[in-house]
Formats: sequence, C-alpha cells, structure tokens
Amino acid sequence: MYEHFKNEFLVQIQDHFEQEQLRVIMNCLDVASCNYEFSKKQTDIIEYGSIVPELVKTYIVCKKIDGLSDQTLYNYHMHLKNFFAYTRKIPESITSNDIRVYLYKYQEVHGITNRSLDKIRQVISGFFQWAQDEEYILKNPAKSIHQIKYESKPRKALSQIELEYIRRACKTLRETAMIEVLYSTGCRVSELSVLKIADVDFVDKKVHLFGKGKKHRYSYLNAKAEVALKEYINSRKDCCEYLFVTEKKPIKNLNKEAIEKIVRNISKRIFGDQKKITPHIFRHTTATTAMKNGMPIQSIQIMLGHSRIDTTMIYAHTDESLVKYEHEKSVI
Repeated sequence: MYEHFKNEFLVQIQDHFEQEQLRVIMNCLDVASCNYEFSKKQTDIIEYGSIVPELVKTYIVCKKIDGLSDQTLYNYHMHLKNFFAYTRKIPESITSNDIRVYLYKYQEVHGITNRSLDKIRQVISGFFQWAQDEEYILKNPAKSIHQIKYESKPRKALSQIELEYIRRACKTLRETAMIEVLYSTGCRVSELSVLKIADVDFVDKKVHLFGKGKKHRYSYLNAKAEVALKEYINSRKDCCEYLFVTEKKPIKNLNKEAIEKIVRNISKRIFGDQKKITPHIFRHTTATTAMKNGMPIQSIQIMLGHSRIDTTMIYAHTDESLVKYEHEKSVI
C-alpha cells in the first residue's frame, strides 16, 4: 500500500521539481516511511467513466522518472489511451481476451503491420506488468499474450556509389553538412536535432551527442564532415546556438520531421519514388562501412550509443558481401 501512496504523491509533485530533485525527495520519503504503516481510506465505489484511468497517468509519471524520452512517453500514453477508450473498463477488470480483441480490431481498422502491432502489444504488456509488480492488480492479463511474429526485413545500407550520388545532389551548404555529419558520426536524427554549435570540437574532431535514454556520448568527424560543417557555420548570419537551424525567421533548431523532409527531398532528386532514404539509413551505412574496414565491434557499439552489443551485431548479419569476404579469407 505504501508504494501506491508514493506513486500518487509523485503524480502530485512531478510538475514542481526537476527529475533529480524528484529522485532525492522520493528517496527521503522511503527513509521516513520506515516506521509507519499505510492503509487506504475506504470510499464508496465510483462508476468508471474516464477514458484514461488514473493508473495510466501514474504509470507515465513513474516511467518519466525512470528517464524515458518525451516521445516514448507520448507513445505509451497514446496507445494506452486508445486501449482503454476501446475497452471502457478499469485496469482491474481487463482480461486477456480484451487485449486480444483490441489488437485484432486495431490491425483490422488501421491496416498496420505485425511489427507495428507487436509494439502496441509491448506497451500494453509493460503497463500491466508494472501494475502487477506495484500490486495495483493481482493478475497480469497480458502475460498470456505472446509476441506477434513478423518478418524482419534486413537493414540495407547505402553503397558507396549511392552515398556519392546523394552528396552530389545536395544544393545548399546546410544539406551537405547535414549529410556528412549523419554519415560521419552515425548519430540518430533526434540527436542531430538538438546538436549545438558548442557541441562540436574541431580541435579533437569530435561531437558531443545527447539522445536516446538521455545518455551522453562522443562521435567523430571525418575530413569531409569537418570541411562541410565549417563552411555551413561560417555562412550563417544568425545567432542561434543550434547547429542545424531553419532558414526562415524565427531561427530555431530543425526538428526531427524537418530533417527527415530535407533528406527525403535530396533522395527524390536522385531516386524519385523508387528508393526511400531516411536519416537512419546513414546510421546503418556508418556502421556497415566501419565494420567492413575493420573497426572492432565494441568500438562501433560505443560510437552508435548501443546499450547492448546484440543490437550492434545486427550489422554483422545484414551485409552478405562482408560475410562472403570473411569466409573466403578465413575458411580455407
């Protein structure tokens, strides 16, 4: 019961303190509560009429304290809101069949792939597992909902010829600098969006990145990226601190969608609608190229900011030409 009190208390104060302050407060509360027993005040049963249960709001706040990104929290809230709007039940009354029917109907209406559907399943499952762990519910109804199988398409990196065509298709200094930084650093588009001029160290040829999981790391600039960045920065007349900014006033950093649109426009100049190029493809290309040229897998893991090496190992299984080359060299 104390955990329930603590979570409700956290919901009440979350908007008034920074994340680290909240952690300190909750730790102090844990210490102070040691000599007390908690019980919930009994009240009359109220008919459920809310689209989003209070427990979902509590869950989102707890995940925020755990350090999840705003985008991830938004996705969690959206999927759980849709689920409870459909079922019109309180969390304690949800059954396994409710979840199965919702997933079936959602895919039928929205026409999403099994891969996308499984991500929704994971969100729902994560919520109910948390609710059981925190003793809000006795049984996790999502426990028997197994992973939805889907065909995992191999990640295709750009060839060196394709990369060169993309470079030549750039029309502005900003476009050239963006492509070179994406390729040289292997950064995520979300990391590129918040990158500041002060994060670039031209002396040591490195870039300070801040992104997924609110983690900091460094990646590095090759010669082409360094030259392109310097030319772009020197051409700017604004005083904005961000590295990649809008061209029209008010000058501000380019968001994720704007960067994706710029890359998409560059791609269309070469491939039209035949090949879809996204900022993330440059990340694949960086990793694949580095692996081909003998960069140790552990170094690639650090460069890309992967928490698990299993994620980095995906690149070792997606380049058939690299496997063939290694086979010819090793299996003799």
